[in-house]
Amino acid sequence: MGVSVSIAAILGIIGAWAGSVLQSGGKLCRSIALMLVGGLLFAVGLPLVLHAGAWESTAGKFGWLMLTQTGARAEGTSQYGIFAGLVAAGWIHGLYGAAIVTLTTWHGVRRTPSAMIQQSRLDLPPMAAWWRVRLPMAAPWFLLGLLITALLAASEMTVVDLYGFRTIADEFYLFYATDPSLLAVFVACAMPLAISAWLVGWMLASRRQTIATQSDQGYTADEAETYPPFANALAGMVGLGLVSLIVGVPMIGLLIKLGHEVVVVDGTVEASWSWGESASRLFSAPRDFASEYQWTAIIAMLAGSCSLLIASPLAVLGRTKARWEPWLDGVSVIAFVIPGPIVGMVVVWIFQRSVPGFGYLYQQTLVPTLIAVLVRAVPVSYWILRSSFRGISDSILDTSRLDASPLRRFFAIHRPLLARGWFAAALAGALVASGDLPATLPVIPPGVTTVGTRLFGLLHSGARYQEAALSIWYVLVVVVISSLFVRLTLASKLRSS
Repeated sequence: MGVSVSIAAILGIIGAWAGSVLQSGGKLCRSIALMLVGGLLFAVGLPLVLHAGAWESTAGKFGWLMLTQTGARAEGTSQYGIFAGLVAAGWIHGLYGAAIVTLTTWHGVRRTPSAMIQQSRLDLPPMAAWWRVRLPMAAPWFLLGLLITALLAASEMTVVDLYGFRTIADEFYLFYATDPSLLAVFVACAMPLAISAWLVGWMLASRRQTIATQSDQGYTADEAETYPPFANALAGMVGLGLVSLIVGVPMIGLLIKLGHEVVVVDGTVEASWSWGESASRLFSAPRDFASEYQWTAIIAMLAGSCSLLIASPLAVLGRTKARWEPWLDGVSVIAFVIPGPIVGMVVVWIFQRSVPGFGYLYQQTLVPTLIAVLVRAVPVSYWILRSSFRGISDSILDTSRLDASPLRRFFAIHRPLLARGWFAAALAGALVASGDLPATLPVIPPGVTTVGTRLFGLLHSGARYQEAALSIWYVLVVVVISSLFVRLTLASKLRSS
């Protein structure tokens, strides 16, 4: 948690500054800002097992940078090399967290009240005002990103299990998931739940002291600062560098690994790379891993639809009944941070009860798997819809309740105003469910293999061209989804600024 949060904090602040400056620049700067948003959303949309696979292809035991295992021994450094254990796990979690912290901090900076921006212009130049006024005002959002990073590091076991760095969640997955005790469950949940309880309390306190109103008048998109040219140039380099580090380098590692061959000839290691082999392996992957892609798509579509159906009435309830919203927020946060192995274990325990039909459902259907992945998918969809409902003013909601029935309100008001939000919530729920490997592993039925479970098994022996080919097609799907998400939710705001 400490290593991940440290990396995310440093890179997140720098990325938020670069995005804020680029957003206030000319057309080229705004294009780079849009690229930065798209790249970071793409990184967040990829499950951690794919991040691990990409970095293993880049710097792992068979990676092209040769920072560990065989490459490290060749240089005479150590048995395990640089990219292993805490370094590898903290680096991958830290970069993933950096994408989250950048987005949350950038959002918080944009919510600086207009009056404070105008006041700061009297005493400080734009650059100094950003660091001394706008960033401190965005501290709650920066802290939120760090907390999410810490919670993922505390509750995720995918990456640490690959690199043999034993955390509490990984210990539970390895030794207690099949035969849990109350003490083991308590120890595994204690830290994530303690942090989430503090987060929920902070959210409740912030409701009473919030500065921005429901109409989002605190946004400064229409009163953007004018930064000097050198700041725009530096921000452009920082933004492109951050996207390259979080997305570009590991993706290049996957592409190189796709056509990379290492053979031993007369005791000498020889490496080669071929365009033809890359193309052949890439186009054969949909056939070789057809079952994995199909099951992943089925689970993702079912989970996206179910998460939307469950989250929509919850978001409506929270928006129309103010007393319910804090409770819904708290439950959603707690559900999201419960370690995946514990979720899977609870689902297994439920379906092993002596209830007619449970045995069939557990062994022959995807119902247990779907329930397990919805524990995290529903909160993600809920928060997207919650934000979308916040964009509808109280006057519209009050007037509609006087003049229209619930069904008519849905078709006449909610549907046209929230269409993008619903689509984004379904996409996000599907994406989260498709990559929720910790919750999936204990409950997936026999004969069903997803991209995540297959990749997780293959990566334990190192990344080779099979893993790269399996990952690239999943990555392409995430690219398409991220592009749709940016186009639907963020592109118009960035262009209007």
